[in-house]
Amino acid sequence: MTDRIIATGFNTGYAEGDLDRLAARLSHMAAIGCTGAEITAVGLDAVVSCRLVPDRVQALRQIMAAHPLSYSMHAPIAINLMDETHADPMQRAAIVSMELAAEIGARVVVLHPGRCHPKDWVDRQAGLLQFELDMLGPVADRAAALGVQIAYENISPNARVVAGEETSYSLDPRQLAMQLERLHHDAVMACLDISHAQQGAVLWSFDMVEACAALAPWIGHIHFSDSAGVPATFPHTHQGERHFFGVGDMHAPKGWGAVDFDALAARLPVRQGTRVVIEIKRNFLAHAERATLQAAKDFGAAVNAAGG
Repeated sequence: MTDRIIATGFNTGYAEGDLDRLAARLSHMAAIGCTGAEITAVGLDAVVSCRLVPDRVQALRQIMAAHPLSYSMHAPIAINLMDETHADPMQRAAIVSMELAAEIGARVVVLHPGRCHPKDWVDRQAGLLQFELDMLGPVADRAAALGVQIAYENISPNARVVAGEETSYSLDPRQLAMQLERLHHDAVMACLDISHAQQGAVLWSFDMVEACAALAPWIGHIHFSDSAGVPATFPHTHQGERHFFGVGDMHAPKGWGAVDFDALAARLPVRQGTRVVIEIKRNFLAHAERATLQAAKDFGAAVNAAGG
């Protein structure tokens, strides 16, 4: 049987306008045995005012084509297709993300699902879910026309969620599965962020593995990292303090959090063509990069074996 997971690699992080920096990162990733890479769209300066910048796009395309990697792309996290106030720029940003991905050879674009104020969710849940679908539909149509797929990613309990300023149904992978079923578009699948699912499970008191298993038929993309799942409910001044306490979106290597990766791998009959993208913080890359790559490959092999 053909393996369902076809590539493993890292998110490239922010290029900060320096494409030579991106090129060096991709070269390093290929050299250590990555078979995939996820490009961070923000910081490339390939899109300005929701329009492509042709010379930057061409330079980016050439850099990426020089490496034997299977590419995906993470669109701006700020895109929120449930934001009624900023509906037009949000949709335009999502569409141009599809166009950028197609131009540079990234076959999958990761988007974060809709978020809103908790009171709006209580008062207008059904309407907001439908608004998101109405906004996402044309983006999905554009993606399909370009030969690109959207991977909708379950979010984490970020600082705004913890502060009670924002919420999202996608904190629970089961609810993400239901929204994808409502849309039921061939160009839209799920990105399972494992660390985010662990955090959502602690926040909302559900079984993390069971929730991910419910999303599994939609999963065509995976973000791989570990976390304890404990919300960061107190002030901190440095990312390292979150690691020190074991709170928030740790983006840690396997074994540094509380995720049961073995149990999870046994319950994920993911889609053919799934990519595993490692998202760990820069300090972990300094000493755990190769070990985490091997852990992600082993996880992919376990998923493939279980799926078979």
